[in-house]
Amino acid sequence: MKPILPHKRNITPEQAVKVLAKNGIVADEKEAKIILDFLYILAKLTVNQYFNDT
Repeated sequence: MKPILPHKRNITPEQAVKVLAKNGIVADEKEAKIILDFLYILAKLTVNQYFNDT
C-alpha cells in the first residue's frame, strides 16, 4: 500500500505493535504499518468530512 499522507507521523510501527499487543492483537511491524496507514487515512477522511459538512 502506497502512503497517501505525508510521512509526518507521531506513532511508529514499533509503538503500534506494543499498543496492539497490550490489547491482545498480535501483529508484526509490517502489519502495524499497514494498520497505521489505514488509521491515518481514516482520520484524515473523518476530519475532512466534518469540516466540509459544517
